[in-house]
Amino acid sequence: MASLRKEPGRNGFRISFYGLDKRKRSIWLGGFSKRQADTVKGHIEHLLAAKAAGVAADVHTAHWLGSIGSEIRSKLLKADLIEPTADDRGPVILGPFLEQYILNRRDVKDSTPATYRKTITALVDYFGADRRLDSITAGDAELWRIEQAANGNQRDSQRKEMEDNSVRRRTGLARQFFRHAVKRKLIAENPFDGLAAAVRGNVKRQYFVPVETVYDALEHETCPQLRAVIALSRFGGLRTPSETLELTWQDVDLTSRRLTVHAPKTEHFEDGGIRFCPIFDELYPYLLELQDIARPGIDCPMSSPVITRWRSSAQNVRTPFLNLLRRAGIKAWPKLYHNMRATRQTELLAQFPAKDVCDWLGNSQAVAMKHYAMPTDDSFQRAICGSTCGSISANQKPSGATTRNEKPPKTSGFEGSGQVVTPCPVGPAGLEPATNEL
Repeated sequence: MASLRKEPGRNGFRISFYGLDKRKRSIWLGGFSKRQADTVKGHIEHLLAAKAAGVAADVHTAHWLGSIGSEIRSKLLKADLIEPTADDRGPVILGPFLEQYILNRRDVKDSTPATYRKTITALVDYFGADRRLDSITAGDAELWRIEQAANGNQRDSQRKEMEDNSVRRRTGLARQFFRHAVKRKLIAENPFDGLAAAVRGNVKRQYFVPVETVYDALEHETCPQLRAVIALSRFGGLRTPSETLELTWQDVDLTSRRLTVHAPKTEHFEDGGIRFCPIFDELYPYLLELQDIARPGIDCPMSSPVITRWRSSAQNVRTPFLNLLRRAGIKAWPKLYHNMRATRQTELLAQFPAKDVCDWLGNSQAVAMKHYAMPTDDSFQRAICGSTCGSISANQKPSGATTRNEKPPKTSGFEGSGQVVTPCPVGPAGLEPATNEL
């Protein structure tokens, strides 16, 4: 309960009360009549009760709050009786808000702020750093997205247009920033809500990487570590560089042919981003070669990384691979490592149950179908020839028969042949890679 008293020699009343933290507080109402002060006291008592119960104020008190002046409102704020609104805080400016957002996100990986920064730069360049957050409308957000699609590409000097998925990712981040502003009640609504932000599978950039192409490239490379990186991506289906560089020797069990993979991308999931993947026949010799060189447990601890190159964030594994393809006279394909991982998943889905394959490669079946699995000429030809009981091979060789530079034997069929399989157009109904479950 609150108490009301008239102070001698002063024109007004003082309302005293205890907050939820048991601290005594008071509000001075200068120039108020007894009737006016009693009305304020009643609303304060209701606000205290509502706050203790964790419910909103009733309609009468809410209406009263909307009608009071800034002086009384500031006293209620100071007494912790009401929550501040955007008007109470004053206008929020775009540039400082986004910079503060990055500083506050101490829960993300070290590389994430750099990703945020690209979208922040695009927002500030378009709207201006001193633009009020609450002045950006849904129409403004839509025009910003159109501008990103038309002129947002800063990486390729040959074209200004940005890929649709890049626009979607950037829009999603902008929506994330403004959603935070809504949660903090800095703005009433998110102007980026309703804009397309979900990343879609990009068929134009899919490429089935034939196993023969990979073996040809590896013949031109002498560095065992780069050879292993390529093999882990193409034959193990690991995300590169994140999962490949996380591997330590205690994760590699060549005896049991079992690989423990740590996925930074999914470490916030219930399983901690840890999964187990078979060491396939094609991958085995490249890991064995590295083990013979490193001698883990003898010359280096088992906790040592399998790949000791490219440990700095300033280095990357893409450039050496591009140089290798150039030396081998092989034209580079889009999304070098992603398409090798996708190729491996496509092969495995044709031979093993989808649930097992997705567990091995660390993605869901929905994601696998949307972003990884590719239609193949082999499946199409078998379908139109009436052969619907088989499946394309994962290009695996006989156990223990693979040497470092050995190519798959030439046969008349797909299995073990290294046959080049490329994405192809399909009929109107579409054609997904066959699985043993279907």
